Amino acid sequence: MDSSSTDSARSSISVVLASKGRPDSVRETIECLQRQTLQPSEIIVVVPSPEDLPENDWGTQVRYVVGPLGLTTQRNAGIEAIPTTVKYVVCLDDDFELKADYLEQAVAFLDANIQVVGISGRILKDGGISREEAKNLIANYRPDGTPRGMFYSRGSHHILYGCNMVMRRHLLTYEKFDENLPFYSYGEDYDFSIRLEHYGLIGRFAGCVGVHLATPGGRVRELLRGYSFVANNWYFLKKGVMHLPPRMAWIRFWLVCVGKSLWQSLSKLLKGDRSLDWSGRVKGHLLAIKDISLGRCHPQRIKEL
Repeated sequence: MDSSSTDSARSSISVVLASKGRPDSVRETIECLQRQTLQPSEIIVVVPSPEDLPENDWGTQVRYVVGPLGLTTQRNAGIEAIPTTVKYVVCLDDDFELKADYLEQAVAFLDANIQVVGISGRILKDGGISREEAKNLIANYRPDGTPRGMFYSRGSHHILYGCNMVMRRHLLTYEKFDENLPFYSYGEDYDFSIRLEHYGLIGRFAGCVGVHLATPGGRVRELLRGYSFVANNWYFLKKGVMHLPPRMAWIRFWLVCVGKSLWQSLSKLLKGDRSLDWSGRVKGHLLAIKDISLGRCHPQRIKEL
């Protein structure tokens, strides 16, 4: 790639990192981005307070935005800071490790496939791994097969995965992350994916490879998580965001989002599993079900719990 082509490609993609309380994770992800074969034009780091920022200074390529707390609000603030002349926006979790050619692969694929409006990559491991282990896993990764058939847009693959999403910038003028989903914003990727599908294909592209550390620091209470599992899916249905016909979507909600989620959490609690606060999660599920019966169930309710 000659210098003019490199400059053009670089100006076509920017990155948004939303974070809270994990400056070390932010630093490591920025360092990972600086090892990319295709450098982003900008890395926008959005945090709720200056204390959430790493001490390192990377110059003009990295820009900090301090604003309200909430994943969807922070991502929207980061996107708004990116000029509309940029072709693609990448939204990453602050604990995501990318293969060195991730951005280069994303730009090349989206440039060649104008019908695709958003992609997530291939996740080699999702949680339970350190940053160094993630780097080694990526270094030893050898793709199976050829690039042909590496894009999947059916079944579960038609939903973008929130830890790594690449989207066409111009569409983000019309579609924004729903700021009614506060704090960690459970299901924001599902909601956004369903709305993006009105513009074209979305899916998983195996040419973009990464590892999601799923670092536990900065997570919310399980009471809020349990409430959100039910309340956010209820909210999606009420506003017409669903991937199934309406009748099937409502059946799925009661069987899976309510019944299965409650049963799984309750089973963990009764078995004495101490990996999470399962008591808090069960309580959250039950509070959401109660709020549905009282007609007041809404994602924003977790601010009151």
